[in-house]
Amino acid sequence: MTTSVRVVIPASPELDDVLEAIAAAARALRSMCISSVDSQGSPPRRRAQQDIDLVTVGADPMPLLAAVASRFGWHPPERFERFGTAQIRGGAFIVEGVRARAERYDPESRNPDVRPGTLEEDVWRRDFTVNALCQSLDGEVIDITGQGLADLVAGVLRTPLDPAETFAEDPLRMFRAARFVARLGFELAPGTIEAMRAQAARMSILSVERVSDEIRRMLVAPYPSAGIAVLRDAGLLDLVLPELVAAVGIEQGGYHTHDVYGHTLATVDAAPPDLVTRTAALLHDIAKPPTHAIAPDGRHTFYDHPQIGADMAAAILSRWRFSNDEISGVSRLVRLHLRPIQYERESFSDAAVRRLIRDAGPLRDRMLDLARADTTASAYPTLRGAR
Repeated sequence: MTTSVRVVIPASPELDDVLEAIAAAARALRSMCISSVDSQGSPPRRRAQQDIDLVTVGADPMPLLAAVASRFGWHPPERFERFGTAQIRGGAFIVEGVRARAERYDPESRNPDVRPGTLEEDVWRRDFTVNALCQSLDGEVIDITGQGLADLVAGVLRTPLDPAETFAEDPLRMFRAARFVARLGFELAPGTIEAMRAQAARMSILSVERVSDEIRRMLVAPYPSAGIAVLRDAGLLDLVLPELVAAVGIEQGGYHTHDVYGHTLATVDAAPPDLVTRTAALLHDIAKPPTHAIAPDGRHTFYDHPQIGADMAAAILSRWRFSNDEISGVSRLVRLHLRPIQYERESFSDAAVRRLIRDAGPLRDRMLDLARADTTASAYPTLRGAR
């Protein structure tokens, strides 16, 4: 039996003890233990999340988990048949085990036929080479694909197998590619975008919830505009957010230095990494394309786009299965996003300021964050007074 261990955990007083318990259990079971290299750096990666993912090759992970649980007096392992995993919890840790597997996908579904596999088969089925790196607990890096280390150093996302095959088997990987670009600032390997574009229609087999989860995680990443750009280049943005694609090429004039699409992406990047605020930034000008008109004097106008945009935002987020509270918060921010920008100390009365604070309610800070991001993404005067 060979045991592969994927470790994504933070610094903790118990970390070394837990890792040693895993190693001791593997030795007792005559197993080899390795840890997966995190795509952000050298393993074991010490991060806020305290999860340890184990992959056992040729055997059920339950004995290994049971031995670790016994060492610390934790509850026995719990099996999740639907996902083919087992799990133990104790202290600040969640330790999950799964048997190495090989997969074959039905073209009409993203649910694969699964059979036990070797470590090599398990690695080659992964989405990107940087997620396929392994490392022994003694520090030896194992690069089965032969490209993972080089891609990690170069900041490149590359599929272990042919990208068209990879994305056809599981089209959710295309959205994961966009999320990883947004999260890590990596670039896609040559041919990846073309393969995604060819397989974009395959997203029809995905559940709305899975796609929405990837979008949510992408929006709060450090470089969200880069991920959105990947979705657009791959033809996926046309399928999940055609309302934003319609903003491409819509000029604005005035203080704006980008078209509506470019301004939107810049606003998302400038907003703090809070889901409601970033989503509001994504949708704050979503009604500009349908309200766009050119006045007799040549000015670009977008009358009532905040209110119309609030309604559009609610419909889009309902489509994406956001919660009612999230939909309410984002649509209110979209409706209010211009009001702080229009504030002028000389002409706004105290009563007007109080009305704005009342209308924003608990979203006041997010409203001001959105307004600052909006102005940062244009050539508006700064909002020094809106603090």
